Amino acid sequence: MSIRPVFCCLFLAGILLISCSRNKVPSDIIQPHEMGNILFEVSMAENFVNSYLAKDSSRNRESDIQREYQKIFALHHITEEQFKKSYDFYRSNIDIFKVMMDSLNARAQRERTDLFQPDEQ
Repeated sequence: MSIRPVFCCLFLAGILLISCSRNKVPSDIIQPHEMGNILFEVSMAENFVNSYLAKDSSRNRESDIQREYQKIFALHHITEEQFKKSYDFYRSNIDIFKVMMDSLNARAQRERTDLFQPDEQ
């Protein structure tokens, strides 16, 4: 494992921490790091449904996506209402939301790079 991904993770975590300390997140809102993980999984689930399940014309795309969302909510021990309330909070607090989305974008880029990087032997 190279030092670059570790440095990027620490750097992004630091930015997120600094940003969130200025903009306090209420205790009834999913905290930024966890919300970032949930949004990343939601994005992956949507890509999965759109890329693989949607090819089967007998499937209902919306119900497939809802099923995947429910799996994610169960995994994180949250309800759909908690997710929506938290998502609305972050959307209305653009400074925190931008940092979160930038972090998600960087994470996705790292995972793509790692996935397509040749193995070192």
